[in-house]
Amino acid sequence: MDLKAVIMDFDGVILDSFREGLRRIGMLATLNDKPFGRETRKLLTNIWGLPGIELLERGLDINRALAEKIYTDWEKMDLFNPIPLIPGTRETLYWLRKNGVIKCLNTSRHRENLLKILDRYDLLREFEIITTKQDCPYHKPDPRVFDHALSILEERNITREQCIFVGDTPSDIVAGQDAHIRTLVVQTGPYLLKHATKHPIDLSDVLQSLEDLPMWIEEHHTGTLTVVPV
Repeated sequence: MDLKAVIMDFDGVILDSFREGLRRIGMLATLNDKPFGRETRKLLTNIWGLPGIELLERGLDINRALAEKIYTDWEKMDLFNPIPLIPGTRETLYWLRKNGVIKCLNTSRHRENLLKILDRYDLLREFEIITTKQDCPYHKPDPRVFDHALSILEERNITREQCIFVGDTPSDIVAGQDAHIRTLVVQTGPYLLKHATKHPIDLSDVLQSLEDLPMWIEEHHTGTLTVVPV
């Protein structure tokens, strides 16, 4: 394929937020006198990828008001004690920039919160297009989550056939495939190989982490690369 752009999810792909996120939700649930046992953890894992407030509402079986309160506390916790990047993320983003690949970030986080995190990690300059909760009313697995990024890419004469999407959840796979964008999934989130039965994906499109993306591109990109993977 003639690759021109990569659309990436944020949590679980760039930010190592899945396991640490579960731990923090457990802590906040306990502080709010809500049980957090094995079944709750399993349910949260199964629905991971939903927007934060909905994730808490359904995963902890709580009302909307309490979910909003816990989500606000969760965001504050992430800002005060930042979750680390997935190892190799910074190097992969730099590699993509050197090869002229446009990088698009797609997340259901609030823009203000996201920009603070990106600024803290000095990653703001790495993303030409950012889609947040304020830019898109849809949530995965709805394929319309990509409309914002695709419309801007179209203005730059880049089609969806020249894009790939990198996610980490089964709902990411559904959204990407329904949007007719070649979809890759990393195993640094809740996606497990057992999900492949219900959400089929070519095993060559399953990466251990974002760190493997340059090697995938070298194998599948039909154009010339300025910098090849080491």
